[in-house]
Amino acid sequence: MLEKAAAILDVIERGSASSAEIAEAAGISRGTVFRLVGAMARLGLVTQEGGRITLGPRIAQPAAAGDGVPAANAWADRLVALRDATGAFAVRLHQLHSPATRVCIAEVLDLHASQRSQLGILASLRADPVTVTFLAWQSSQPGGARVPAAVPYRDETLTRTRRRGWTQGFSGRDHCVAIVAAPVLDRRGRAVAVLEISGPVAVLTATPGWTHGRSLIAVASESDVISECLYRRGAAVPGATAQTVSSLHLLTTTRRTG
Repeated sequence: MLEKAAAILDVIERGSASSAEIAEAAGISRGTVFRLVGAMARLGLVTQEGGRITLGPRIAQPAAAGDGVPAANAWADRLVALRDATGAFAVRLHQLHSPATRVCIAEVLDLHASQRSQLGILASLRADPVTVTFLAWQSSQPGGARVPAAVPYRDETLTRTRRRGWTQGFSGRDHCVAIVAAPVLDRRGRAVAVLEISGPVAVLTATPGWTHGRSLIAVASESDVISECLYRRGAAVPGATAQTVSSLHLLTTTRRTG
């Protein structure tokens, strides 16, 4: 199986490919490609979009080192410090993948985090602080995206979010998980990503935004730290201010040992 997984990576290193193209090029049955690609996507080794398969975020960090770009670990300590300072179990950076989907492009997890890794996994926009943050700053721009029907936020909610600079929410059974999100803004004030922390209400408090919002905004505004995340392979994300590089730069999962 490892040899077949390596053969799949060999194919998509040359560019995105469909399952059928991978099967033909690698000499592997389509059924095996389908199963392996599914498993590799869950591990962040590949990404699937519109029937095309590309290299995933966990392949990106070694590629970044080959470009001579500082490795993510050189500045991951900022996000780790945010996790430790707030007591959050997870710190994640999200980016819009399309008008209706988003993707986690960086994460730092606590050893005791109950959540599974979301790195590189596409997710539909849903009613939560990350989505409302994206929508709040989109709606402030001329011609900004309309709020999807599946995410029924009112204009006053979006306006209040922009005024505060952060938004909070709760999830899980009995709303036991607290979430705070803040935008990563470009020079034009557009949200190019959203930084999120999450953890038990007992740790982040019943008013997590008021308790940790300022800390989250401070890290989200550190463009020299965050901007290297804001790239996809081969092209810069619109609005990002750093130089274009040829590889995707992401944080891998980092966990405390103590």
